Amino acid sequence: MLHKEELIELYESEENFEKIFSQSGLKWDTLSSIYVDYSRREQDFYKRGQELVQYITEEMPFKVKAIQARAKDPKHLIEKIIRKRGIERSYKYIDINENNYTEIVRDLTGIRMLVLSKEEWEIVHEWLCDKFQNTPGEEYSMAEPPQAYTRYGDRDIFKDKIKKDHSNKGYRSQHYIVKYKGNYCEIQVRTLAEEVYGEFDHTVKYPYRDHNNFLIRYTNMVSQFLASVDEMISTCLQLKESGWDECNQYYTGDEYVEWQKMLQHREYVQNNIAASAKSKKEKINAQKYAMSAVLRKEQ
Repeated sequence: MLHKEELIELYESEENFEKIFSQSGLKWDTLSSIYVDYSRREQDFYKRGQELVQYITEEMPFKVKAIQARAKDPKHLIEKIIRKRGIERSYKYIDINENNYTEIVRDLTGIRMLVLSKEEWEIVHEWLCDKFQNTPGEEYSMAEPPQAYTRYGDRDIFKDKIKKDHSNKGYRSQHYIVKYKGNYCEIQVRTLAEEVYGEFDHTVKYPYRDHNNFLIRYTNMVSQFLASVDEMISTCLQLKESGWDECNQYYTGDEYVEWQKMLQHREYVQNNIAASAKSKKEKINAQKYAMSAVLRKEQ
């Protein structure tokens, strides 16, 4: 049985929940029936995701940094349905019920694939499109056109190979809705840096604090910074070994602190100071003296 109190924690406030639920026009009995049915089947959706992960891992002729499956949490499923009707006014959800929700909500099973550099999206994209072709009725098929979520101002590495959705939300990822053995699954492909942003944004802002100016400012800053991380990684990998050697000439004067040696030296100094203090029966601030000695050594 679904209780409203269990859902309120997913919203910014109880007032916000009541407002969105009222705007949705959905019946609580319908939502409760969906919740009960999906809670009973949640593990089945998770197992299907694991099977698909195993299939991809065995068939894919290249490696990604990580790939994992998950099943949508039952409470998050109900929250999404209410949001889709109450805020986004999605017509697709207007007649949703316990008999058709698995056809309407297509990310009950989710797979996330993480890559190191942004350019790797293309080889993953081509492999997924080849394996999951738009062939209805087949065991493996592409149920919807793939989509890339980007931020305005991003470098366009997608060209015309995938449908693009631009926004200023800071979220970046490629999404694929596939059908596997008669069941829908959403595959998300993103870089490690994009994964950091996605987790951060979902924790502090998405989806009900998107009017908080403080969070808008700082999630935007994190998004821009992590996009720069992706750019730096891409540039370094594109230069390859010959480029690294060529660039090295501009950094030959760089010096770096050898922290292990510094810590060993500090420990050595502290031990000597402690021994000297004991013999002289004097009280000496060993830590302060040691740091002074280290600083003098570094000058």
